[in-house]
Amino acid sequence: MKIIRLQIPGNFLEYVGFADLLENLEFIEILNAFQYDQNHFFALQRIRFKPNTITNLEELIKTKFNPQSFHLLKQTGNEIICIMNQNNTSGFFPIVDSGPWAFLFPIHISQEHLLINIISQNEYIKQLFKVISSFTENYKIIGMTDLDKIDRVDETIWKSAIPFPNFTKRQQEVAAYAAKNGFFKSPKKISAIQIAKHFNISESAVNRHLKEARNLSMEYFFGNFI
Repeated sequence: MKIIRLQIPGNFLEYVGFADLLENLEFIEILNAFQYDQNHFFALQRIRFKPNTITNLEELIKTKFNPQSFHLLKQTGNEIICIMNQNNTSGFFPIVDSGPWAFLFPIHISQEHLLINIISQNEYIKQLFKVISSFTENYKIIGMTDLDKIDRVDETIWKSAIPFPNFTKRQQEVAAYAAKNGFFKSPKKISAIQIAKHFNISESAVNRHLKEARNLSMEYFFGNFI
């Protein structure tokens, strides 16, 4: 398995309909994603606006990103850290659903280029490059790391300073297992009964834990919408 770091020209944004997204921005960093696919991004982001462009942050976010929901965590000058839930019917990153690989965050997006980390099994790397080439030939491979040859993995590679709701241990265990095994997909890939059997608890307990975890998450992340 390899981690591949790619540099893609900024004009790639035109292909996915975001040519004017960075008009007032210096960059966007997707620090981590709680959920994403071709048409949906629910992510922790750092956004730096160009100087003297923030006159009304609420209106600027609505105009630029049209989010389903937005929660401001921190603002320092012309830079914000936020959690944003976005939908886009025309798609975000065409390579997302094209094969057995995934983003490894952060992703850096500016007018000049996109810096993207992708983790993939070795046997699919040629397929990955073929898919990328179908969208743009002008990409660069900045680095390629074989995970088997890494002597020490810095935890900061895998972890981000993500704010976290105050789940109980069991809520976190049940919710994580449910998400990993497709409980929240449509159609569901696992039932509450199957989750209950895995943890040797009742189906009603599973539903209670999931409901409490969902409520904590929504209140924590989206208690103050813009």
